[in-house]
Amino acid sequence: GITVICAFSATMLQAQEEEEVIVLEEVDADSVPIEESILATTRPISSVYGTARSILDTPRNVNIISREQLDAISISSVRDFSKLTSSSYTKSNFGAPTTPNLRGQEADLMINGIRRGHSTNGNGVPINFNSVESVNIVKGPAGAVYGTSPYVGGYADLITKRAYFEEGGSFEYSLGSYDQHTLNIDTNTPISDTLAIRTSIQLKEWEGFWDRWYDKSQSVYAAIAWKPNSKYRLDLMAEYYKGNYTENWGINRVTQDLFDNGRYIVNNQSDAGYAVHNSNLGNRIGSEEPDAILPGPGVIDSTAAVMGVPFAATGLRTITPVDVNNTVPVNRSWKLSAPGDDSNADVFWAQAIQEYKPSDNLTIINNTYFHYKDRHTFSSYHYSELLKDNWSIENRLSFLTDLESDSFQKISLNYGARFKYQEIWFTNHYYNEPVNFYDLTRDPEFNRVPLQGYGANPYVAGVTPRGILDQWYVGWTFSEDSIESEDTETFSISPYFQSDFVVSDQLSFLFGYTVDIIDHKEGTPVEIVGPFGPLDHTKKSFNGTMHNFNISGSYKPSETSAVYLTYNEGKHVSVNTGGAIEGKSLDEDNVTELIELGANIVLFDGKGYLGAALFSQEYTERDVTGGISQVSTEGFEIELNYQPNRNLFATVGYSWLNSTRSAVSMASPYTIDRADETGDFYISPWFADIPEDQEFENAGCPKHLLNALVQYKFDNGFGVQANLVLWGKMNSGYGGYPVTITGVDGVTEYELTANTARLDIQYEVDAKIFYEYEDWTFSLSAFNITDEENWDVNNSLYGNGSAVARPDTTFEFSALYKW
Repeated sequence: GITVICAFSATMLQAQEEEEVIVLEEVDADSVPIEESILATTRPISSVYGTARSILDTPRNVNIISREQLDAISISSVRDFSKLTSSSYTKSNFGAPTTPNLRGQEADLMINGIRRGHSTNGNGVPINFNSVESVNIVKGPAGAVYGTSPYVGGYADLITKRAYFEEGGSFEYSLGSYDQHTLNIDTNTPISDTLAIRTSIQLKEWEGFWDRWYDKSQSVYAAIAWKPNSKYRLDLMAEYYKGNYTENWGINRVTQDLFDNGRYIVNNQSDAGYAVHNSNLGNRIGSEEPDAILPGPGVIDSTAAVMGVPFAATGLRTITPVDVNNTVPVNRSWKLSAPGDDSNADVFWAQAIQEYKPSDNLTIINNTYFHYKDRHTFSSYHYSELLKDNWSIENRLSFLTDLESDSFQKISLNYGARFKYQEIWFTNHYYNEPVNFYDLTRDPEFNRVPLQGYGANPYVAGVTPRGILDQWYVGWTFSEDSIESEDTETFSISPYFQSDFVVSDQLSFLFGYTVDIIDHKEGTPVEIVGPFGPLDHTKKSFNGTMHNFNISGSYKPSETSAVYLTYNEGKHVSVNTGGAIEGKSLDEDNVTELIELGANIVLFDGKGYLGAALFSQEYTERDVTGGISQVSTEGFEIELNYQPNRNLFATVGYSWLNSTRSAVSMASPYTIDRADETGDFYISPWFADIPEDQEFENAGCPKHLLNALVQYKFDNGFGVQANLVLWGKMNSGYGGYPVTITGVDGVTEYELTANTARLDIQYEVDAKIFYEYEDWTFSLSAFNITDEENWDVNNSLYGNGSAVARPDTTFEFSALYKW
């Protein structure tokens, strides 16, 4: 029927035809159409082990988020996943998170089982949900079918809309607070009994709660389904996205008083004195360093700073004169930026999924994914990022077969190989980023690093400069090898093997192994002009292998319950801006290990589902300074879904995480309210080292997260929804380690104990009322209805330099027409 085809992926459809995946009989499909169902038991899952299987046969913690739930929360970004699933608090990531955080670490983003890629640290192009039908969220690292990745917190697999073989479509317009307009048009047209086409268009024009914030985008999605016979099906999907949006650093000068009482420390200067100080950022007055390498970032000046003749090695050791008692009420809409700062992106992806069944016990699946991205980000305070004509193509060829055996009830094999090629070209610059100097009570035109702050920086030839700069500058630390720009080529071949051994109706085992054989080249792009003469643009070659191994055992005490134990280990590479592989990481032991004990249970005669997991996970990751962190996380997750009929559904999720890490860095190791301990100047060193043998609570990772969503629809068409999300206490950065601060005279040293601010328990309640009349649905949503003054933390590296105020109470009206 129409609803089944609309919701299932191509692999799901094939599984239905074979009747190999059991949809539990207790679910009343007549009363709850598949497109309205929120129960994991009604949909086969292929996002974990590459083959469609029921939730009871999936030995991992996976949460299926249906289109019904996505619409219920009016999803706008991956950060909203915390409203629907446990262990998902996504840091603000400068306002442009492109991947969610799961289990305290950046996660992967997939599209129909293939990694989207082209991102690092979760930062990048905001995700639009124009093409998305449902989302499968898997906690922990991917298995053998999908291979290794540096993002082992988990992954979100976006299952996109498919064309189906009946006429249909929808038109929706929404208007939100702060002049936010969204238009969605979705149409499906069957061309014949074997061919159908679907298109989906989204236009977004959003202003926002924060100063100089906006998100404006246009996306066009198309899908073609071709099913010439019962043995073969082809699904083609493609989307073009064009976006113009802003970063959101949020509010700088993070202190405990800011979080607790909304108080902000300002500069102890007149407007004229502040302007003079600002204009001298980047000067190196009286420096004893050789003239050949000045001016520019990377050298700490030893000159005394006085009012009016300030020290200003931008981004390294900015000195800010403050009186710690000179505070003002914060304006929660503040955002560190200057007029004109923005980001632009053009993204195109296309995918072809083919399924061919030459015999009853063999299915061949070919999944090909192409991704193109061109984007740039410029913020005058100063962060810049440029990715030019980056592209990748990946193909996964899978053979699914069943074998007969005297020793096992059933043996199923999924084997094949992944082939991937990508070209990533990038630059970035974060070395001149004196974020704690800028006073947000002053004119935002001052939030710009002056030209002298860049001095002898490399730059990109032929690229139009932004702001007040004369070139598009590239970060570096006085070594050609340290230039923050690479032109990379990467090719990988990845054979894999996944097997299921069914011993009996109760007992089964699963085993998988893959190896990524990687050939990588990287070098300084020819477009980069060096400060001291010609650069070496020769590409260096790197080779290596990464492995991924998983094994699981499952036991079903009854037909409606299963318990499992899963072990996964792997070795992974590190990536840089745009998802470019770091060649040196091919020789490093960046490893991950997961042990997970879980249960999946069908409740209430098929009207409910409960999933729970205990896990221990360890992994290594590289931060922006090059340091390797060891991260350990133990936790418990539980999710309960209940849907007895079309009138009611409810979901509840809870997670407890105990996450620690070691050997991290911080850009600002103490908070500005302690400036009286350093001579009434806030002296911000650059990426202070932390003792490698010290362990810290993982910043930006709440120990507790609770979410709940309930909807009731009356028979007369009226309905109500309510959503709660609660985050436990968490640190913004790291504290408790010794740090030495050199005073403004270049001689005096202050021995401090690093500290950071801590957020208390926070919660948000959203609500919606709606009315369905014939083919129309009208809804009014209210977000943060209790008007809580909540905060989000940023990348923990900048824990004392950034926090984003979540919006106050906002509203959205929507009108939807379906045919």
